[in-house]
This record gives sequence, structure tokens and C-alpha cells, in this order.
Amino acid sequence: MGMLMIAIGLGFFGSIIIFFICEELSLKDSDFSDIKDVFTQELSLNDSLTKYGTIKYMAMYIVAVFVIGILISTQILIPNNFGLGYAMAYVFLPSLIGSLIILLVKWRFQPLLKLISSFLFGAGYIGASAFAVAVTHLLVK
Repeated sequence: MGMLMIAIGLGFFGSIIIFFICEELSLKDSDFSDIKDVFTQELSLNDSLTKYGTIKYMAMYIVAVFVIGILISTQILIPNNFGLGYAMAYVFLPSLIGSLIILLVKWRFQPLLKLISSFLFGAGYIGASAFAVAVTHLLVK
């Protein structure tokens, strides 16, 4: 059980640090009036994506979480013969904890932005880590 907690902690802290770095990089050129413009006037989706680079940074986050998932799966989950329940705990618990923490941080100041960030973190983490665990179990085990 201790090794599972280490795996969950490594997955959570690694992914939340990478997510905050990618989120800050994607918002470094933005102004909150630009975000307001998304809801008040018609903007070109292509211009918005190239200006902020959100898709690029989200892809970097997913690749980084995938690499972390492969490392944890090959170094902790498979050598300790953890079953599907333990693997799913590794996949879902950090996602839930991270989404909750993102929602709690600055909720009063930027509620819509934090809600979107929370969903992006959770979806990206679940998708990348579940795929990493599945791939390593199919190829290694």
C-alpha cells in the first residue's frame, strides 16, 4: 500500500507542477480583456489558438504525463504486481485531487478560467495516464 501511495504522490505532484508551468506559459501573452472578448464578440478560432498556444501547451502536458505514467507503471505498478484496482487508483485519485485544488485556487477571482483549467487537468491526466498504464501492461506484462 505504501508503494501505491508513492505512485499516486509522484503522479500527482509531477503532473500538477507540469500543468501549472504549461498553463502559465499559455497565458503569458494574454490579457484578461482578451478572455472577455471571447464571450462578447466573435473571434477567429485560428487566431485565438495561434496567439495563446493553448493546444501546444496542452499537448506538451499530455506527453509529459504519459512519460510519467510509463515510468511509474514500469517501475512501481508492474514490479509490485498491482492489479487493475491499484492501477485505476493511480489513474483517478491524482486527477480528482488536482482538479479540486485547481478549483480552490483563485476561485473568487477567475472562476470560469479555473473551471476550464480544472477540466483540462483532469481530462488530460486521466487520458494520458490511463493510456500509459494500458500500453505498459500490454507490452511489458
